[in-house]
Amino acid sequence: MNRLFLLIFFVTIAHGVGAQRLSVNLADQYNINPLYKKDILIRTLDSFFTNSRTAEKAVQYWSKADLEQFGYPWEIAYLGYTDKGKDNFPPVYLGAIDIVPQRQYLVKLAFLPAIDSLKRNMGRVLNLIANYDRITGQFTFEQYTNYFIKDWYQQQVGTICFYKERRESFNFREAAACSRYNDSIAAVFKVPPKKIIYYSCKDPVQMFNLMGYDFRYEMFLSRTGGMRIGNRLYSARNAESYPHEIAHFYIPELEGKSASCTLASEGIATCFGGSDPKTFKETAGSLYRYLLKYPNVPVDELLFKDMRTDDDVSRLYATGGVLAKLIYTRQGLEGWRKFLALSCSNMKEALPILIGKGNDLKQIILEAAKKISEA
Repeated sequence: MNRLFLLIFFVTIAHGVGAQRLSVNLADQYNINPLYKKDILIRTLDSFFTNSRTAEKAVQYWSKADLEQFGYPWEIAYLGYTDKGKDNFPPVYLGAIDIVPQRQYLVKLAFLPAIDSLKRNMGRVLNLIANYDRITGQFTFEQYTNYFIKDWYQQQVGTICFYKERRESFNFREAAACSRYNDSIAAVFKVPPKKIIYYSCKDPVQMFNLMGYDFRYEMFLSRTGGMRIGNRLYSARNAESYPHEIAHFYIPELEGKSASCTLASEGIATCFGGSDPKTFKETAGSLYRYLLKYPNVPVDELLFKDMRTDDDVSRLYATGGVLAKLIYTRQGLEGWRKFLALSCSNMKEALPILIGKGNDLKQIILEAAKKISEA
């Protein structure tokens, strides 16, 4: 019996809490630390995770201040569930410590595969902050981010508020350039500059630590990267400038209610900011060389299947960026609005009309990539 199976076997036997969804690490019963109101903490965690996918029921377990800053924690709420609602990775309480005695707790949870779905696959390990109100006798939770960055350097530049682990490593010149870029892209979209909270992390591991995770597999997909969530930019570039992700704050200005095809949304962001760490010109050049080397790649794969070119550029992002450039040159913002409105299923047939060129889409992309790279 392998170690992972043993781990999952022991932690999925909840003890003494009458849990509906939450399990408790069996080793926790040997914890000699008499944690204040631990039984209420575990019951509240279980109530949240039992009802988490219905915000109206679960919002009562969350801090109002945290909700105002971060919104309802949908990602945490859906952790463990498949897209069909099956609970393959139920939450497990690993332990907690009161970092402020009898008032504030650091809680550690794991999302481990259920016994009947064990495939030697690891879920996630998550930290939460729990606050106990001695008047109401109740716990409320908040995300880990503010606790993680409580000692970080903070700097406001224009409409962007930067956070960095140490002041000595903060690049003021990059931050000023990022602010100017934010102003310039706002002018393109004809809206005021966005107010952005920019978490500048040194690598993906630190970025996901900041988001509360001790482990999630995305930590190890790339040496860099980032994401935009709400008004927050999470950067793993170790830099105070991220043109590609800044663009994502503005693209929703042109989107409808339906989610856009990745080719369009990431393509427009790539047209503005390249594919990290390369500029758009370098990204287009990478795609051009790739197409020369692999002339038989199907156009459907260019449009919908992501992979890396030989010099570590996203093929999908590069293709979308080249198409976004062609569309903007011909139709401006209205062209991008149409691009974003296209479903993936209609994309291939509609693009030649949107671009205003012939039907050999692959040749159009090749020639445009060459032109952009040589400009």
